[in-house]
Amino acid sequence: MRELLGGWRLESWSFVYEDGRPPEYPMGPDAKGYILYTPTGQVSATIMRADRSECFAYAGRYEIADGTVFHSIELSTNPALIGVRSTRRIALDGDRLTLSGPDFLPGTKRSQQIVWRRA
Repeated sequence: MRELLGGWRLESWSFVYEDGRPPEYPMGPDAKGYILYTPTGQVSATIMRADRSECFAYAGRYEIADGTVFHSIELSTNPALIGVRSTRRIALDGDRLTLSGPDFLPGTKRSQQIVWRRA
């Protein structure tokens, strides 16, 4: 899916809970960030609080199949994520990309929704 290639600027990152409670924004509702997809299969994502007090980042390889992108995390500011393969459904609408799927760590009763706009 060539439409994914390049840089995307974060619009929002939220946890959506199965029990219907309001979404949670782990880096705040005004978080900043970028995700980059290269033609040779690398991905790099960085998200930070708007006040710059906290940052989350990871990098690795990605694969796309059947409308889903799989990120194989090789480096991360959270060591628990190294070696994790995340699964994100792809929804493209013009210059907006929404990635959604299960939380990184198994056993949570929430999913993630990350909305990006082409940079």
